[in-house]
Amino acid sequence: MNKHDKSSHPKNASLFAAQAKLPAFFAFLALAAAFLLVLAVLFLHAAWPAGIPQMKQQPDVLTLHLPGQQIWKNNVSSFLFGTNDTQEWTARNVENSTAIQQALRDAHFTLMRTFFFEKSLLDDHPTTDAEIEQRLQTTEKSHMICLGVLTAVNNPAFIKHVVGYAGKRCTLYELGNEPDKDGMRAYISSWNRLIPQLRNINPAAKFIGPVVADYTQVQPFLTAVKASGILPDAISFHWYPCGTGDASGACLAKASTFAAVTAQVKEWVRKTLGKNLPVGITEWNYNSDNPPASYGANPTFITQFTAAALHFMIEAGLDFANQFDAASGAGSGGLDMFDVRTGTPKSQFDAVRTIINQYRPAGTS
Repeated sequence: MNKHDKSSHPKNASLFAAQAKLPAFFAFLALAAAFLLVLAVLFLHAAWPAGIPQMKQQPDVLTLHLPGQQIWKNNVSSFLFGTNDTQEWTARNVENSTAIQQALRDAHFTLMRTFFFEKSLLDDHPTTDAEIEQRLQTTEKSHMICLGVLTAVNNPAFIKHVVGYAGKRCTLYELGNEPDKDGMRAYISSWNRLIPQLRNINPAAKFIGPVVADYTQVQPFLTAVKASGILPDAISFHWYPCGTGDASGACLAKASTFAAVTAQVKEWVRKTLGKNLPVGITEWNYNSDNPPASYGANPTFITQFTAAALHFMIEAGLDFANQFDAASGAGSGGLDMFDVRTGTPKSQFDAVRTIINQYRPAGTS
């Protein structure tokens, strides 16, 4: 026995035998890991809600396209943290509550989507300049950027008056609100006719469409405006993923669809126009029924849903978003972020504020 041959020693022979088995052991581990990975992918695919396309690629790196927009930590757009000032259905509301305005200001909400109705939806009286002014002041007192909704597509004179009146105080506008409920052909005709006129009134303003309830209607809108050459400055649609029959658990699972619909719309923009445009969901919440499902009043549910929804918006690289709504009595009060009777924030407000604190850089104005 050669004393210089370590493998000939009984103790060393056992060691080399054990070492010989290591490659096979690591190969087994690699195979097991690959098997688990396949199972995980299959599980996620099966769990994805039916009818919603899955994300096909990594989100774009955000760039600044919209007036007042900032890029916060981790490439998150500041405009994800918006809300809505809709028709005031209650006597106490976001427009006359200094406490609610102060809370929005202190929490650093960024984008106020405010409706410039031709007539009140409550009592049908014509909108006055004083009411236009109140909406602008509500946005300003909340230290937010104005996103005006020009709902009166069939009254160009009123729309032009609003854009002219607001001037530099509002430089973001959506034309119409859920026009797909009445048919897209008339809307596209109005878009092609009105947008050049509105751009002449306020060259600094950005105009956004098609503001649809059904996100699939974005695609025909893109095709139509590509043909006309009257392109939008950004694309918007609405998303309430949960239906009347959804239980709370099923609804919570659908928060993931915010990423999927965002990815799909971004893909349509790229393929149809040959370039990227900012994409926003300008109304979002868990349910759009009036009143919405009662589990929305459960603090645990609405906190989890809100955090998950914003997470998936961020994952997909969404450019702007507006929770519906701040405090106007929408959904019989079930969608408000505040109790309009007391001005007290609800759990959804707290959830959004928490995410703002996570991504907003210190010292940001």
